[in-house]
Amino acid sequence: RSYITSVTGEKQTCVREGNGGIRQLAKEKGFRRRSHHRRGATSLLKVGSRKYKTKKAKILERNQIEEFLKKAPDVEYLQVKVALILGGAGACRCNELTFLDISDVQDKGSYLYVLIPDTKTNISRSFAVMEEAFSVNAVEMYRKYISLRPKAAGRRFFLRYVDGKCTTQHVGINTISKTFSKVASFLGLPDPESFTGHGMRRSSATLLANAGGNITTVKRHGGWKSTTVAENYIEESLSSKMAIAEKIQVLPNVGEVVGPSSTSETPHRVNLNPGQNNKVVFELNVNVNINNK
Repeated sequence: RSYITSVTGEKQTCVREGNGGIRQLAKEKGFRRRSHHRRGATSLLKVGSRKYKTKKAKILERNQIEEFLKKAPDVEYLQVKVALILGGAGACRCNELTFLDISDVQDKGSYLYVLIPDTKTNISRSFAVMEEAFSVNAVEMYRKYISLRPKAAGRRFFLRYVDGKCTTQHVGINTISKTFSKVASFLGLPDPESFTGHGMRRSSATLLANAGGNITTVKRHGGWKSTTVAENYIEESLSSKMAIAEKIQVLPNVGEVVGPSSTSETPHRVNLNPGQNNKVVFELNVNVNINNK
Protein backbone atom coordinates (compact mmCIF):
# COMPACT_ATOMS: atom_id res chain seq x y z
CA ARG A 1 0.00 0.00 0.00
CA SER A 2 1.52 3.30 -1.12
CA TYR A 3 1.71 6.55 0.83
CA ILE A 4 -0.68 8.24 -1.58
CA THR A 5 -3.26 5.47 -1.17
CA SER A 6 -3.01 5.72 2.60
CA VAL A 7 -3.43 9.49 2.73
CA THR A 8 -6.20 9.45 0.12
CA GLY A 9 -8.15 7.09 2.33
CA GLU A 10 -7.71 9.43 5.27
CA LYS A 11 -8.79 12.36 3.10
CA GLN A 12 -12.02 10.62 2.11
CA THR A 13 -12.76 9.96 5.75
CA CYS A 14 -12.21 13.62 6.56
CA VAL A 15 -14.46 14.75 3.71
CA ARG A 16 -17.29 12.72 5.15
CA GLU A 17 -16.68 14.39 8.53
CA GLY A 18 -16.54 17.93 7.09
CA ASN A 19 -13.84 20.63 7.02
CA GLY A 20 -13.17 20.18 10.70
CA GLY A 21 -12.03 16.65 9.99
CA ILE A 22 -9.48 17.86 7.41
CA ARG A 23 -8.14 20.49 9.81
CA GLN A 24 -7.82 17.87 12.51
CA LEU A 25 -5.91 15.58 10.12
CA ALA A 26 -3.59 18.44 9.16
CA LYS A 27 -2.86 19.17 12.82
CA GLU A 28 -2.06 15.50 13.48
CA LYS A 29 0.36 15.47 10.54
CA GLY A 30 2.17 18.59 11.73
CA PHE A 31 0.63 21.30 9.52
CA ARG A 32 0.01 24.31 11.75
CA ARG A 33 -0.46 27.20 9.34
CA ARG A 34 -3.95 28.12 8.24
CA SER A 35 -3.00 27.86 4.57
CA HIS A 36 -2.01 24.25 5.13
CA HIS A 37 -5.36 23.63 6.78
CA ARG A 38 -7.12 24.88 3.66
CA ARG A 39 -5.10 22.68 1.36
CA GLY A 40 -5.77 19.75 3.65
CA ALA A 41 -4.68 16.33 2.52
CA THR A 42 -3.35 17.61 -0.82
CA SER A 43 -0.37 19.11 1.00
CA LEU A 44 0.18 15.80 2.75
CA LEU A 45 0.54 14.09 -0.61
CA LYS A 46 3.10 16.59 -1.88
CA VAL A 47 5.23 16.64 1.27
CA GLY A 48 4.88 13.07 2.43
CA SER A 49 5.50 11.46 -0.95
CA ARG A 50 8.92 13.11 -1.36
CA LYS A 51 10.69 10.50 0.73
CA TYR A 52 8.43 7.63 -0.25
CA LYS A 53 9.95 4.99 -2.51
CA THR A 54 7.74 2.61 -4.41
CA LYS A 55 8.43 -1.07 -3.98
CA LYS A 56 9.35 -2.59 -7.33
CA ALA A 57 9.50 -6.23 -8.34
CA LYS A 58 12.97 -7.72 -8.23
CA ILE A 59 14.72 -8.70 -11.43
CA LEU A 60 16.92 -11.61 -12.44
CA GLU A 61 20.39 -11.16 -13.90
CA ARG A 62 21.29 -12.84 -17.18
CA ASN A 63 23.61 -15.33 -15.47
CA GLN A 64 20.81 -16.30 -13.06
CA ILE A 65 18.40 -16.96 -15.94
CA GLU A 66 21.02 -19.03 -17.74
CA GLU A 67 21.82 -21.00 -14.57
CA PHE A 68 18.18 -21.93 -14.06
CA LEU A 69 17.64 -22.95 -17.70
CA LYS A 70 20.70 -25.20 -17.59
CA LYS A 71 20.30 -26.79 -14.15
CA ALA A 72 16.54 -27.09 -13.54
CA PRO A 73 15.18 -30.53 -14.58
CA ASP A 74 12.76 -30.49 -17.52
CA VAL A 75 10.50 -33.10 -15.94
CA GLU A 76 9.44 -30.52 -13.37
CA TYR A 77 10.27 -27.08 -14.79
CA LEU A 78 9.78 -27.30 -18.57
CA GLN A 79 6.68 -25.09 -18.59
CA VAL A 80 8.43 -22.59 -16.30
CA LYS A 81 11.45 -22.54 -18.61
CA VAL A 82 9.38 -21.81 -21.72
CA ALA A 83 7.47 -19.05 -19.92
CA LEU A 84 10.75 -17.58 -18.68
CA ILE A 85 12.27 -17.58 -22.17
CA LEU A 86 9.25 -15.97 -23.84
CA GLY A 87 8.66 -13.49 -21.02
CA GLY A 88 12.32 -12.53 -20.80
CA ALA A 89 12.82 -12.23 -24.55
CA GLY A 90 9.67 -10.20 -25.21
CA ALA A 91 9.07 -8.21 -22.00
CA CYS A 92 5.69 -9.91 -21.73
CA ARG A 93 3.02 -9.17 -19.18
CA CYS A 94 1.50 -12.07 -17.27
CA ASN A 95 -1.86 -11.76 -19.02
CA GLU A 96 -0.14 -11.69 -22.42
CA LEU A 97 1.50 -15.04 -21.70
CA THR A 98 -1.68 -16.44 -20.16
CA PHE A 99 -3.82 -15.80 -23.25
CA LEU A 100 -1.08 -16.57 -25.78
CA ASP A 101 -2.47 -18.61 -28.69
CA ILE A 102 -0.59 -21.51 -30.23
CA SER A 103 -0.68 -19.70 -33.59
CA ASP A 104 1.05 -16.68 -32.02
CA VAL A 105 4.31 -18.64 -31.72
CA GLN A 106 5.73 -19.64 -35.10
CA ASP A 107 8.67 -21.99 -35.54
CA LYS A 108 10.94 -20.52 -38.23
CA GLY A 109 13.63 -23.19 -37.97
CA SER A 110 16.54 -21.32 -36.42
CA TYR A 111 14.36 -18.97 -34.37
CA LEU A 112 10.84 -18.43 -33.03
CA TYR A 113 8.64 -15.56 -34.15
CA VAL A 114 6.21 -14.51 -31.40
CA LEU A 115 3.27 -12.15 -31.91
CA ILE A 116 1.49 -10.39 -29.03
CA PRO A 117 -1.72 -9.09 -30.68
CA ASP A 118 -3.63 -7.88 -27.63
CA THR A 119 -1.76 -5.67 -25.19
CA LYS A 120 -2.63 -3.30 -22.37
CA THR A 121 -1.72 -0.25 -24.47
CA ASN A 122 -3.50 -1.58 -27.60
CA ILE A 123 -0.15 -1.74 -29.42
CA SER A 124 0.58 -5.13 -30.96
CA ARG A 125 4.15 -6.31 -30.51
CA SER A 126 6.29 -9.03 -31.97
CA PHE A 127 9.71 -10.38 -31.10
CA ALA A 128 12.07 -13.19 -31.99
CA VAL A 129 13.58 -15.90 -29.80
CA MET A 130 16.95 -17.00 -31.11
CA GLU A 131 17.98 -20.64 -31.12
CA GLU A 132 20.83 -19.97 -28.67
CA ALA A 133 18.77 -17.69 -26.38
CA PHE A 134 20.18 -17.46 -22.85
CA SER A 135 22.91 -20.01 -23.67
CA VAL A 136 20.42 -22.87 -24.23
CA ASN A 137 18.66 -24.26 -27.28
CA ALA A 138 15.43 -22.35 -26.79
CA VAL A 139 13.88 -23.59 -30.04
CA GLU A 140 14.34 -27.24 -29.07
CA MET A 141 12.93 -26.50 -25.62
CA TYR A 142 9.84 -24.99 -27.27
CA ARG A 143 9.47 -28.00 -29.57
CA LYS A 144 9.73 -30.39 -26.64
CA TYR A 145 6.99 -28.56 -24.74
CA ILE A 146 4.66 -28.21 -27.74
CA SER A 147 5.04 -31.92 -28.59
CA LEU A 148 3.57 -32.88 -25.20
CA ARG A 149 0.23 -31.16 -25.89
CA PRO A 150 -2.85 -33.43 -25.88
CA LYS A 151 -4.95 -33.45 -29.05
CA ALA A 152 -8.00 -31.84 -27.41
CA ALA A 153 -6.07 -29.10 -25.63
CA GLY A 154 -7.71 -26.05 -27.20
CA ARG A 155 -5.95 -22.94 -28.49
CA ARG A 156 -4.16 -21.74 -25.36
CA PHE A 157 -0.38 -22.05 -25.63
CA PHE A 158 0.43 -22.70 -21.97
CA LEU A 159 -1.07 -25.87 -20.50
CA ARG A 160 -0.66 -27.32 -17.04
CA TYR A 161 2.54 -29.38 -16.86
CA VAL A 162 2.80 -32.20 -14.30
CA ASP A 163 5.48 -34.92 -14.08
CA GLY A 164 6.71 -34.42 -17.62
CA LYS A 165 3.24 -34.36 -19.21
CA CYS A 166 0.84 -31.65 -20.34
CA THR A 167 -2.83 -31.82 -19.40
CA THR A 168 -5.81 -30.21 -21.11
CA GLN A 169 -6.14 -27.67 -18.29
CA HIS A 170 -5.12 -24.13 -19.22
CA VAL A 171 -2.50 -22.33 -17.15
CA GLY A 172 -4.03 -19.39 -15.28
CA ILE A 173 -2.57 -15.97 -14.69
CA ASN A 174 -1.69 -16.80 -11.07
CA THR A 175 0.51 -19.69 -12.20
CA ILE A 176 2.22 -17.52 -14.81
CA SER A 177 2.81 -14.76 -12.25
CA LYS A 178 4.67 -17.24 -10.02
CA THR A 179 7.23 -18.07 -12.73
CA PHE A 180 9.88 -15.73 -11.35
CA SER A 181 9.34 -16.80 -7.74
CA LYS A 182 9.80 -20.45 -8.76
CA VAL A 183 13.06 -19.55 -10.47
CA ALA A 184 14.24 -17.61 -7.42
CA SER A 185 13.31 -20.51 -5.10
CA PHE A 186 15.24 -23.00 -7.24
CA LEU A 187 18.32 -20.74 -7.25
CA GLY A 188 18.08 -20.23 -3.49
CA LEU A 189 17.73 -16.45 -3.75
CA PRO A 190 16.57 -14.57 -0.63
CA ASP A 191 12.92 -13.52 -0.38
CA PRO A 192 11.69 -15.38 -3.49
CA GLU A 193 8.14 -14.04 -2.98
CA SER A 194 9.37 -10.58 -4.03
CA PHE A 195 10.16 -11.94 -7.51
CA THR A 196 6.71 -11.36 -9.00
CA GLY A 197 5.46 -11.80 -12.54
CA HIS A 198 6.09 -8.12 -13.19
CA GLY A 199 9.79 -8.86 -12.76
CA MET A 200 9.91 -10.62 -16.15
CA ARG A 201 9.00 -7.39 -17.90
CA ARG A 202 11.43 -5.34 -15.83
CA SER A 203 14.23 -7.88 -16.33
CA SER A 204 13.78 -7.84 -20.10
CA ALA A 205 13.94 -4.04 -20.25
CA THR A 206 17.00 -4.01 -18.00
CA LEU A 207 18.84 -6.64 -20.06
CA LEU A 208 18.19 -4.64 -23.23
CA ALA A 209 19.34 -1.37 -21.66
CA ASN A 210 22.48 -2.97 -20.22
CA ALA A 211 23.31 -4.40 -23.65
CA GLY A 212 23.40 -0.88 -25.11
CA GLY A 213 19.80 -0.35 -26.20
CA ASN A 214 18.70 3.29 -26.11
CA ILE A 215 15.43 4.47 -24.61
CA THR A 216 13.69 4.47 -28.01
CA THR A 217 14.57 0.81 -28.50
CA VAL A 218 13.41 -0.04 -24.98
CA LYS A 219 10.08 1.75 -25.54
CA ARG A 220 9.50 -0.10 -28.79
CA HIS A 221 10.48 -3.41 -27.21
CA GLY A 222 8.03 -3.12 -24.32
CA GLY A 223 5.32 -1.16 -26.11
CA TRP A 224 5.61 1.87 -23.83
CA LYS A 225 4.43 5.25 -25.06
CA SER A 226 5.98 7.29 -22.25
CA THR A 227 9.72 7.68 -21.80
CA THR A 228 9.29 8.15 -18.06
CA VAL A 229 7.36 4.90 -17.71
CA ALA A 230 9.95 3.00 -19.74
CA GLU A 231 12.80 4.37 -17.62
CA ASN A 232 11.05 3.20 -14.45
CA TYR A 233 11.19 -0.37 -15.74
CA ILE A 234 14.98 -0.30 -16.10
CA GLU A 235 16.77 -1.52 -12.99
CA GLU A 236 20.36 -0.69 -12.07
CA SER A 237 21.63 -4.26 -12.09
CA LEU A 238 24.85 -5.34 -10.43
CA SER A 239 26.50 -6.13 -13.76
CA SER A 240 25.82 -2.62 -15.07
CA LYS A 241 27.12 -1.07 -11.86
CA MET A 242 30.33 -3.12 -12.15
CA ALA A 243 30.75 -2.02 -15.77
CA ILE A 244 30.36 1.63 -14.76
CA ALA A 245 32.78 1.17 -11.85
CA GLU A 246 35.37 -0.35 -14.18
CA LYS A 247 35.13 2.59 -16.58
CA ILE A 248 35.58 5.08 -13.74
CA GLN A 249 38.05 3.31 -11.48
CA VAL A 250 40.18 1.17 -13.82
CA LEU A 251 42.08 3.69 -15.93
CA PRO A 252 44.97 3.16 -18.38
CA ASN A 253 48.51 3.59 -17.03
CA VAL A 254 49.51 7.26 -16.75
CA GLY A 255 52.04 8.35 -19.36
CA GLU A 256 51.19 5.54 -21.74
CA VAL A 257 49.90 6.40 -25.19
CA VAL A 258 48.88 3.96 -27.84
CA GLY A 259 50.36 4.94 -31.19
CA PRO A 260 50.16 3.38 -34.63
CA SER A 261 52.77 0.87 -35.69
CA SER A 262 54.52 0.59 -39.02
CA THR A 263 51.94 -2.01 -40.02
CA SER A 264 48.17 -1.73 -39.89
CA GLU A 265 47.75 -4.95 -37.91
CA THR A 266 49.08 -4.37 -34.38
CA PRO A 267 49.60 -1.08 -32.49
CA HIS A 268 52.62 -0.45 -30.25
CA ARG A 269 52.83 1.50 -26.98
CA VAL A 270 54.92 4.63 -26.53
CA ASN A 271 56.08 5.45 -22.98
CA LEU A 272 56.08 9.15 -22.07
CA ASN A 273 57.76 10.78 -19.08
CA PRO A 274 55.44 13.23 -17.27
CA GLY A 275 56.88 16.74 -16.82
CA GLN A 276 59.35 16.46 -19.71
CA ASN A 277 59.26 17.44 -23.33
CA ASN A 278 58.58 14.21 -25.17
CA LYS A 279 59.18 13.95 -28.85
CA VAL A 280 57.52 11.08 -30.62
CA VAL A 281 58.26 10.36 -34.25
CA PHE A 282 55.99 8.02 -36.16
CA GLU A 283 57.34 6.37 -39.28
CA LEU A 284 54.84 6.06 -42.07
CA ASN A 285 55.49 3.60 -44.84
CA VAL A 286 53.56 4.26 -48.02
CA ASN A 287 53.65 1.81 -50.87
CA VAL A 288 52.79 3.28 -54.24
CA ASN A 289 52.16 0.96 -57.13
CA ILE A 290 52.53 2.48 -60.60
CA ASN A 291 51.25 0.46 -63.47
CA ASN A 292 53.19 1.18 -66.63
CA LYS A 293 51.08 1.02 -69.72
